[in-house]
Amino acid sequence: MQRCCLATPLGVAAVKDVATIHNTLLLSSHYVPIVITQTMPFVRREKYSNRDSTNRPDRGAFPVSLRTRFTSATDIGRHRSENQDRWLVREDLQLAAVADGMGGLPCGAEAAQCALETLEAQLAGGTPTKHDAWRTLLDTLNREVFTLGLKLSPKLGMGSTFTVVRAQDERMDIAHVGDSAAFRLRDGQLKQLTREHTVAAEILEHRASGLVERMPHAAEHMLTSCLGLPYLPHKDVVETDLRAGDRLLLCSDGLTKPVEQSAILETLSRGESPSAIAAALIALANRAGGPDNITVIVGFCAPN
Repeated sequence: MQRCCLATPLGVAAVKDVATIHNTLLLSSHYVPIVITQTMPFVRREKYSNRDSTNRPDRGAFPVSLRTRFTSATDIGRHRSENQDRWLVREDLQLAAVADGMGGLPCGAEAAQCALETLEAQLAGGTPTKHDAWRTLLDTLNREVFTLGLKLSPKLGMGSTFTVVRAQDERMDIAHVGDSAAFRLRDGQLKQLTREHTVAAEILEHRASGLVERMPHAAEHMLTSCLGLPYLPHKDVVETDLRAGDRLLLCSDGLTKPVEQSAILETLSRGESPSAIAAALIALANRAGGPDNITVIVGFCAPN
């Protein structure tokens, strides 16, 4: 992900190309440049959670034992000199994670690797099961990436997105920072389970209320939260349900930015193996230009 990370008094943004941002004032800082944008207000959400209860089954009536089989694939894309995506699959824990290092800052690959190594170290002490425990985990990952950034890149820092899912029979927890994504395919419908922490997403939220009239150039490449900052202005923890036959997708934005969701839906719906679908999704992103590193994790939910 070709971006640089910018902190503001009201929030945090990560910008792909500072020169393309209009009505923006850059000030010097000992940690990162400070950017104040005039196009929109930043909204701080320190503790955000959402419980997706849509069509949730009654777990007490007829409990079903499910298991999710994960397959991962990654590719450097067509325009990057290095793959700064990192991923983790732990079938024994029914857990999968994607971290997308920010290439606009130094050490993007190191930031993503630090996040996943810290995750594995934390999992050795037990897997989070409560929302507060997932939020604490995100804070821990952020602190470790931030601390390493002070050592490896003291002037600019470093950053990474992070999305992790953990399946537990008919339930799945998601912890998320940044603009990587988690999807669930069910009954022919593809649902994005995470929200993007980007300026573009913030603008779309505010546009309905009339606060914003236009979308600034490169807004979708400006993050409002990522690992590696002094604090996390956004950290999402989501609980949703799982059913036999569901298909899951975790991916970096190297897939979601160049590829329409309709094409992702068609590919994920194919009657093929998880590995074949993962390879097809990578090929889809490369055919769309492959502007970034591409990482996908495909999961099939089935009775245990």
